[in-house]
Amino acid sequence: MPFSSAALHALLQPGVSERWQAVQRLLHPEMLVLANRAAERAAALLPQQWPLYELSFKSRRAIDRGGGRRDPITDYWFAFDRPPRGAGVMLTVSGIERTVTVGLQLWGVRRPQLAHLWSQARPVWEALIDRIEHEGQARFAGRRPPMTGMRWIDHYLNSRAHYLWAGFVYDWNALPTAERLIDDICALLPLNEALMEQAEIDLATTNTLRETPARYLTGAPSVAQIVMSIKRRGMIIDERTLHAFHLAVQARPLVILAGPSGSGKTWLTRLYADALIGIGEGQPNPCYLLVAVQPDWHSARDLLGYYNSLTGLYQPTPFLNFLLKAAADPDQTYIVCLDEMNLARPEYYLAPILSAMEAVEGLIDLGTPLAETPLAGGGVVRNPIRLPINLRLIGTINVDESTFALSDKVLDRANLIELGTVDMAALRSQYPIANDQVWQILSDIQHHLTAAGKPAGYRALREILGFVGQATDMNVLEALDLQILQRLLPRLRGEDSPRFRQALNGLHAICAGRLSRSAERLAQMMARLEREGYTDFYGY
Repeated sequence: MPFSSAALHALLQPGVSERWQAVQRLLHPEMLVLANRAAERAAALLPQQWPLYELSFKSRRAIDRGGGRRDPITDYWFAFDRPPRGAGVMLTVSGIERTVTVGLQLWGVRRPQLAHLWSQARPVWEALIDRIEHEGQARFAGRRPPMTGMRWIDHYLNSRAHYLWAGFVYDWNALPTAERLIDDICALLPLNEALMEQAEIDLATTNTLRETPARYLTGAPSVAQIVMSIKRRGMIIDERTLHAFHLAVQARPLVILAGPSGSGKTWLTRLYADALIGIGEGQPNPCYLLVAVQPDWHSARDLLGYYNSLTGLYQPTPFLNFLLKAAADPDQTYIVCLDEMNLARPEYYLAPILSAMEAVEGLIDLGTPLAETPLAGGGVVRNPIRLPINLRLIGTINVDESTFALSDKVLDRANLIELGTVDMAALRSQYPIANDQVWQILSDIQHHLTAAGKPAGYRALREILGFVGQATDMNVLEALDLQILQRLLPRLRGEDSPRFRQALNGLHAICAGRLSRSAERLAQMMARLEREGYTDFYGY
C-alpha cells in the first residue's frame, strides 16, 4: 500500500490543531516520499520542461466557516504545476470520501486551451480521455446531464462550468500500489504540459510591449483635485480616508485597501489612477494595470514570469511588461492593482519585490542565465531589473474563509487603508427612490448586518436600489423583500453568540409584517441556531 493505515486515519483525528499535527506527523512524510518518486519519473518523462515545475503541499490548516468557526481539514494533497498555471496534477487523500485521488485540476482560465487541444489534437488525447471515462471520474458543475454517448470532456466544454477535476479515484480499502499512483500522475502530466505550452502561445500574443501614446499630466495633482475627480465619477468616500490614501501612495510603493466586499476598493484604484493623469470615464488608462491574483499562485514566477529553457525565451506577464513600461517613463506614476491579493500568500509571489523595496539598489533577480534574454512576443529583458521608483502597488483584500491572513513581512512594508461604513445619506442623494420607508428599512438592516460582522457594501446596496427602481410591476416593499432575501441574508452565517443572536432578532423584527419572505427565512435561521448552535442561509 502507498500509505499506512495510521497515515490515512490522521485525517479522522478529532480537533482542528490535533488533526493538522497528526497529518504532518504521519501522512505528510509518506506523501513526500511518493511525491519525490513521482518527480523522478516525471523528470525522465519531461526532461526539458520539468525544471519549470514546482511541488506544493496543502498549507491551509483549517476550514474557516466564518464567524470565528473553524473545522478540521478534510483532505491533504500535493500538486505539480508550473507557470502560467491555471492547471496542475494533484494527488489528494480525502478523509470524508475515504479515497485517494490522482487528477488534473483545471480552472476556468484554462478552458480555452483545453478546448483548443481537444479540437486540434484529438487523436493525441483520446486514449487518456477515454481511460478517465471508463476507469476514473470527471467532476464539474454541469447543470444538464450529458447526451447519450457524449464524452465527459465534451460535456464540460459545452457547459458553463469553470472548475474541472478529471482523474482516478481509489477507495482506502482497495488502494493500488504506489507505482500505479505514479503511473497515473505521469499519464496526466503531458496533458498539463500541453495546456501550459498552449497558454504560453496565447499569452505571447498579448504581452507585446507598446509605446506609451500621448503624454498625460505629470506630477501629483492636489488632494482637492483628486477628490473632485473621484466624486464626479459617483464614488462615495470620506475625504479624510481619501487624503490618507493619497498620502500613503506617495509615501510607500505598497498600499493595501481593506474593507467589506463591494465597498469600492478596486474601483478606487482605477479612479485614483485616472485622477493622477487627468483622463475621464471610458478612456483607456495606459498607466494603470489590474492584476487578478489567482489562488494557485505560490511563487514570484506567477507575477514576474519565468525563463523557459526549452525555447531560450523569457515568458513575460502583463505585470512585467507594465513594470518595464514604467521604468521607461520615469516622470509618470504607474499604478498596479493587485485585486484580492490575499487569495494567495503575498509573501510568496511578492517575495523579490518586497525585498527590492528595502534594498538601496532595488534589484529583482529574474533567474535568467544571461544578462539579456529575448522575450516571448518580442523585445529583450535585462537581469536583474530595477524596481521603478514611479511604480505603485495597491492591493485589495477581503477577510473571509477563502483568503489568507497578511503576514508581518507584508504589513511591515505597506500602509493599510480601511474603507469604512456605508454613508446611507450620500447614497440616497444618488438615487431617485423617494420612498422613505425603503431607505429606513435599508438603514436599519445595514445597522444589524454591521453588528453581525457582515455589512453590505456600496455595490450590493446600489444593485438592490437598481432592482427596486426597475420593478415597476410590483409593490416597492415586495421588490425590496426579494432583494434582501437574495442579496443580504445569504451573507449571514455563524455560531451562536449574544452579538449574532441579537443581530438576527433585530433583522427579524424589521422584516416581520412588512417583508414576509425575508422574515420567514430569518425565522428558519433562528430556529436552526437554537437547535444546532450554528446557522446559515441554506440550512433550515
